[in-house]
Amino acid sequence: MNQKSPSLLLLVLALISSELFAKDHPAKFTSSSLREAVEAGDSAYRAFNYDLAIQKYEQATKENLSVDLLLKLSDAYFFGGYEKPKREQEKMYFNAKKVLLTAKQIDSLNSEVFARLGQVTGQIAIFKGNEEKIKLGLQIKEYADRALELNPNCAMAHAVLGIWHYELAGLSFFERTLVNVLFGGVPKGSYETSCTHLKKAVELAPNVIYYRYMFAKSLIKVDQEEEAKKSLIVALELPLLVAGDKRNKSAAKELLLELN
Repeated sequence: MNQKSPSLLLLVLALISSELFAKDHPAKFTSSSLREAVEAGDSAYRAFNYDLAIQKYEQATKENLSVDLLLKLSDAYFFGGYEKPKREQEKMYFNAKKVLLTAKQIDSLNSEVFARLGQVTGQIAIFKGNEEKIKLGLQIKEYADRALELNPNCAMAHAVLGIWHYELAGLSFFERTLVNVLFGGVPKGSYETSCTHLKKAVELAPNVIYYRYMFAKSLIKVDQEEEAKKSLIVALELPLLVAGDKRNKSAAKELLLELN
């Protein structure tokens, strides 16, 4: 069994401590240096140089701990994690979550913060044992549900819920039995519900390749292969938004070949 991760309370205390430290040791930046750091971070992010983007965004947060900046930093950690060797990925996702918890302290009504918390928690769950994976799975849904309460048109939250239902609907009998024994059951996943959420995600964020790929996978499960093909064809025509889209396109191409 994997070692348990630090409790949420410890994470929050650590974040509060870091903020107090920052107040006691004010950063020596000017407004122009802040702007330059953010612009350099944005440029590195667009070039898929996530390590440099993280460096620049962290530099900027020493002067301005805004939610928008923290979202940029968490995205750099998250998408940068995809590009790291397997042994380094969990740390990247954990760092992204810590950043998001800080953002949540600043603005507890920001739907994008909750949606990203759902997204990154899903990646962290990959590295955990069965029991911890189930706990995190319940947390993922809580985060996504809260995001949609705050903003019914949050594309990422719809995508997170769509993928959550897709994965849950595919649980084996043994896995469902394990969930029932440990937690008294969880809501049943549904491919139909997965399709509904992923369709909405695609409508709200039509240029995100991964959303279209997952939408196609859910459509296949409900016997709508022709619609799935259309989604995959569009996905293959879209420009790359993050480095991971190279693999997303490769997966979409492979799936389309299987359907033809």
